[in-house]
Amino acid sequence: MKKFGRVTRVLFVLLCIVLFGGFILSGEELAIFKSLPVIKQSDDSRTPQEMQRDFDTFINSVFAEEVSDDSITLNYSLKDKQKYGLAGLEPTLGEVSIDDMKSSLFVSENRLASLETFSYDKLSKEQQIIYDIIYNMYNQNMESADMLEYSECLGPVTGIQAQLPVLLAEYSFYEKSDIETYIKLLGLVPSYFDSIIEFEKKKSSDGLFMSDTTAQAIIDQCNGFIESSEENYLITVFNNKIKEVKGLGEEEIKKYTSSNEKAVKDFVLPAYKNLVNALVKLKGTGVNENGLCGFKKGKEYYEYLVKARTGSYRDIKDIDKMLSNALSASQQEMAKIMTDSPDVYYKAQELEYPYKDPAKAVEHLKKAIKEDFPGLADDITCNIKYVDKSLEESMSPAFYLTPALDAYKENVIYLNKNEKYDLSEAFTTIAHESYPGHLYQNCYFQSLNPAPIRSVISVGGYTEGWGTYAELYSYSIAGIDKDVAKLMVQNTIATLCVYGKADIGVNYMGWDFNKLQSYLADYGFSKSQSRTVFDSMVAEPANYLQYTLGYLEIEDLKNEAKRKLGDKFKLVDFHKFFLSIGPAPFSVIENYLDEWIQEMQKDSL
Repeated sequence: MKKFGRVTRVLFVLLCIVLFGGFILSGEELAIFKSLPVIKQSDDSRTPQEMQRDFDTFINSVFAEEVSDDSITLNYSLKDKQKYGLAGLEPTLGEVSIDDMKSSLFVSENRLASLETFSYDKLSKEQQIIYDIIYNMYNQNMESADMLEYSECLGPVTGIQAQLPVLLAEYSFYEKSDIETYIKLLGLVPSYFDSIIEFEKKKSSDGLFMSDTTAQAIIDQCNGFIESSEENYLITVFNNKIKEVKGLGEEEIKKYTSSNEKAVKDFVLPAYKNLVNALVKLKGTGVNENGLCGFKKGKEYYEYLVKARTGSYRDIKDIDKMLSNALSASQQEMAKIMTDSPDVYYKAQELEYPYKDPAKAVEHLKKAIKEDFPGLADDITCNIKYVDKSLEESMSPAFYLTPALDAYKENVIYLNKNEKYDLSEAFTTIAHESYPGHLYQNCYFQSLNPAPIRSVISVGGYTEGWGTYAELYSYSIAGIDKDVAKLMVQNTIATLCVYGKADIGVNYMGWDFNKLQSYLADYGFSKSQSRTVFDSMVAEPANYLQYTLGYLEIEDLKNEAKRKLGDKFKLVDFHKFFLSIGPAPFSVIENYLDEWIQEMQKDSL
């Protein structure tokens, strides 16, 4: 097993409930929304120019509300907050509660009504794409209305307690006010965690609390973070980062350094201790040690979760069949490769990548993709950092942090030095995160200067599917034996499909550990490996399907284009089409694929 989740989109509350943009709106922001001008459907007299102007006003207002929902989201979304009229806002982390989730649904319902006041045919093509995406996603939000208590913001990998330290450590200090806001935010962590604790207590009283195994994993993770109190990650990183802020004198640096250390020790670490204490008390109150389908509405919630996280609107049975077909095809292709090249298996066992240094791997990838992918500016930076030792055990082998939309050329990739990950063999993982993966994907789309609202639209299947697609493509440019590269691609696809079927089996079909172990044994998994898979699927359902199903959906789109374009198909053209659409549900992308194919056919005449 390789990857069980990555931080690829820094949307703070997305981890707590999968909604459009991942934000939960406060009462104050609801008031802002209610104050927006309501345009009557009967106003058909508006010219296309007026309609487009009004639509831009609407989506820009939505963007402003979304990014200002909490201060971490705002910091990660915008560098120049003044430009967007969002400077000087009161620091907030928001909260986790059923009431806030209901407020978010209320917003979705109102925005759906507002969208319907626009004449679709009078919008520009870009606006129509935005309309399609957000209309689709607001409707999707409404599907969760009677299952809000099933949402979960804690998890061994994607949980907020796991990701918060990195989000805080990478909080950007563009100016002095950012430092002051940051330190105030540290003081808000206890109340934010208190809201999570109250939510978990409610889940417990409703018979929906997590399994003991998941609870213990989170407890151990939090204790690991707490133990390094004197040289805590958030203290050491801050001390180094503060020195790089321009215009600060020595006395100011001392003051901020002291304030940060005090805030970490007085607020952040106690908040983690309180969370541990609460989970210890709640542990044992869970009534289900298996997957989501063990709960009353679990299967229904899983169906919603798969849609929300993957962007695919296939039903679960069709997805399972799709995975089975892909798995069978990969197995057949692997058999053919090994038949044609009898020594390829042994070569694969001894595989060594020529680009072992991460920075050199990124530079190689950046150059090697130029033939098959649209061009990108050379002034994009990629700063490679390493996960703090206190977080190594729980974090993924690598992850990419999406930069502010107005500073998209400044990128950071984290690598994990934990002994269970061999960074000298991380070439394809680095491709997943950098070129032509997430970094390239995000930078290319932002280079097109899309509407700001597009930066708060997150579709896991689109981004992680592309990351997986990029990872598999990278085998062909890794400088290794061609047959070995082909074998590794098919092996990875097969492994992805096995994990995908395990996710569905555990969370939808009711597989217990013994059933899963029996299934995985056919693919060479040991009992301990099967336990790790089972625990991961129970703790974070539908997470892995973002990678597997997302990839298969992209391949499906590509194969459809190949079939219809024949000799006119060019890989670089397809990549340009897919990347230019930007994050969107696959049903939306499919609608524009035929239009793109027709354009390509006309251009070739």
